[in-house]
Amino acid sequence: MTATLCFIYGCWIYFDRHTDSQGGRWSDWFRRLPIIKLLVNYFPIKLIKTEDLAPNRNYIFGFHPHGAFSFGALGNFATDATHFSSLFPNIRPHLMLLHIQFLFPFTREILLKLGACCVSKESCEYFLSGKSGQGHALVIIIGGAREMYLTKNDTMKLYLKARQGFVRLALQHGASLVPVISFGENELYIRHTCFNLIPNGLPWGRFIFGHVPLRHPVITVVGKPIHVKQNTNPTSEDIDRLHLEYIQAVEQLFEINKNNYKLGHVKLEIV
Repeated sequence: MTATLCFIYGCWIYFDRHTDSQGGRWSDWFRRLPIIKLLVNYFPIKLIKTEDLAPNRNYIFGFHPHGAFSFGALGNFATDATHFSSLFPNIRPHLMLLHIQFLFPFTREILLKLGACCVSKESCEYFLSGKSGQGHALVIIIGGAREMYLTKNDTMKLYLKARQGFVRLALQHGASLVPVISFGENELYIRHTCFNLIPNGLPWGRFIFGHVPLRHPVITVVGKPIHVKQNTNPTSEDIDRLHLEYIQAVEQLFEINKNNYKLGHVKLEIV
């Protein structure tokens, strides 16, 4: 019986393998489950709006920093526990993740219900091309795994200078770029050196194995959008220019808000 069920589910995963790159399987009720609210309140995680977003456009949210596990991205954009739908009505956020995360049985079903999708070019263009309408916000953790290894408690180090793919996508589809900074993300674990085997040390939280994150407020600030004029064939100069403008917007968002959340001692470093 177990083997039969596994076979049936395996067939389902195979025939459903493109869903994560074709809009996902969004579920409002699933994103509002009470247990999700309990998890968000543990830290707590909060979402701050800087400016309204028009629902007749598509957006690319650049999320910074990655931190150890990107709890701010999960809590704010893969659920409605922090009232995203009230702050940004008619905007639908999609947390964009690596395709490998949709290969794990049952976990993939949860991620799809939460509105998460694959961060591949094909998946991003599915939304940005207008195939599924307007009002989508693709939440991309720009620094990725490389930035995870740069996590420090006293420095917000962002792996951003070499990341230009999201800028190219914004230009090609006329999507607005929105800088997002999650203050407190790097404070959820203390870094301990582990015989220098793990770059920048081992993240350590609570309890005997240190796997549970520390209780520390995570305040995610959504900055002002940078509206982009569509250019289907941007030059390297076009990309560099918009990339620089985006970096400056990230720096400004950090400087304006860092003292508001008791992180005035933290320095921003873009690499």
